[in-house]
Amino acid sequence: RRLGSGVEVSFVPMPAVTEHGEIDVTVIKKYDEVKTGFTYFAENDVLFAKITPCMENGKGAVAKGLHNGIGFGSTEFHVLRPISGVTNPYWLYTLTAFSQFRVDAANNMTGSAGQRRVPATFLENYRVSVPPLELQEQFAAFVAQTDKSKSKIQKSLEETQLLFDSLMQKYFG
Repeated sequence: RRLGSGVEVSFVPMPAVTEHGEIDVTVIKKYDEVKTGFTYFAENDVLFAKITPCMENGKGAVAKGLHNGIGFGSTEFHVLRPISGVTNPYWLYTLTAFSQFRVDAANNMTGSAGQRRVPATFLENYRVSVPPLELQEQFAAFVAQTDKSKSKIQKSLEETQLLFDSLMQKYFG
């Protein structure tokens, strides 16, 4: 799709990506506002924070639910694009989330203290075995199911905390 001046896109600053693979794509901007000075990415691309301390803390996510399938964001993201028919974005994201990958990335950072970044060459030269796509997709389905379970548990914990708080208020308030 051609990007014209009136096209709306998702805008993803660094704080909109968590250390647990979550991404907030609700901020919408016009293409003209973000076409220069920001990093472009598309639906299913993997965002990987390249600057310290965000990289060491694990910031990164699969770009999902982008407005018009297009996003722009912080220049401090490296964008990894899955290869259609070869790599699944969730498998790729999980690879970048492994602690050993982050340690290797940290050991290859360049720049001065406080402004250290993972160079693109680190990602370009990083070698991994690529399992068959079917296995990657099974893994992605497992991750999705795990995320659903985590969400249910989190909701239950929040409801329990509300009940506890209201009982404490009732008896001791």
